[in-house]
Amino acid sequence: MLVKSIKLVVVLAFTVFLFSCSNVKSSYDYDQNFNFSTLKTYEWDTKPSAAFASANPLVAKRIVAAIERNMKSKGMVAAENADITLSYQVSLQKKLISRNVSGAIGMSVGRSNRGSITLSSGNQLREKTEGTLMIDMIANSNNSLIWRSTTIKPITNRDQSAGPEAADSRVNEMVKAIFENFPPKKQ
Repeated sequence: MLVKSIKLVVVLAFTVFLFSCSNVKSSYDYDQNFNFSTLKTYEWDTKPSAAFASANPLVAKRIVAAIERNMKSKGMVAAENADITLSYQVSLQKKLISRNVSGAIGMSVGRSNRGSITLSSGNQLREKTEGTLMIDMIANSNNSLIWRSTTIKPITNRDQSAGPEAADSRVNEMVKAIFENFPPKKQ
């Protein structure tokens, strides 16, 4: 009975972990007085992302392509003298994470069929890298910021060494999360 309970706890913990890792959350803000239903066209301002695009041209192309796909899905088209100007910025930030207590659930193999729970204390430091993607929309009619959305995603060593398909997937996931709330709906 104890073995089945421990197996169930391990499976449930792993399932929760998988689902929590796949969700990318975004935050957004917008000008509540702006009529977003009037927007039909967009153009690019490449200045805010120029340094990132120069250092990471393949990732920059992925970001632009993902943004353009999402704009198209919202009924927007690229044009000169557009309704809005789009820009994006990317930043990578390293953070130190400190945990005071950690735990583990284990199961021994052998005749005893006993489970064990392990707790350890003491400061455990690890470095974590987060990638932040921010997209801005400026109304060309009055040159004012009308919409901004940001998403943050942890970047692991495995992410950095993965191939182009994995990079496409990460970028698409982040941009999709950003555009879930565009155009904003007044509350």
